[in-house]
Amino acid sequence: MANTFTVPTYSPSSVDLVVGGYTLSGWDRISIARRTEMFKPVYGIRGKHTRVRTGGKETRDTSSFITIVLSKESQANDVLSEIHRQDIENGTARISLTLKDKSGSSVFSSNEAYIVKYADSEFSNDFGTREWRLFCQTTETYLVGGNVSGQTSILDTAINEVSSFISGIF
Repeated sequence: MANTFTVPTYSPSSVDLVVGGYTLSGWDRISIARRTEMFKPVYGIRGKHTRVRTGGKETRDTSSFITIVLSKESQANDVLSEIHRQDIENGTARISLTLKDKSGSSVFSSNEAYIVKYADSEFSNDFGTREWRLFCQTTETYLVGGNVSGQTSILDTAINEVSSFISGIF
């Protein structure tokens, strides 16, 4: 088996976040978190534990929160402010958004997102940020990936072995 040596490389400039058709730029940090955990551990006696499915297919809850931290100078603040203003005024809440890491395999998308509230504002003589919080009622795609370009033979083998093992159990 040939071993392909690759160096995983993350590039923030390769991460696109498109909100309502507008590609946000000037962001400092983006975080995405599912609202509910998919499994709850149930602890048994003598070290025999199990789990209960609490999310996903059983509950259909795929909702998530996205936090976007922008520099206060970013024009994206104006765009998000206008989207939120129109939502408050006209009830035009539902927006689509997609996050794609082009230097890796992470992808996130929702067609039922809205801005929870305006970002808090602070004015000082230092560089500052604005933190926006969005709620996605559902998520169509939620893939937390790595940053290796292409699949290496080692990764292919590991994925195949895990798939075979799981298929053998079920």
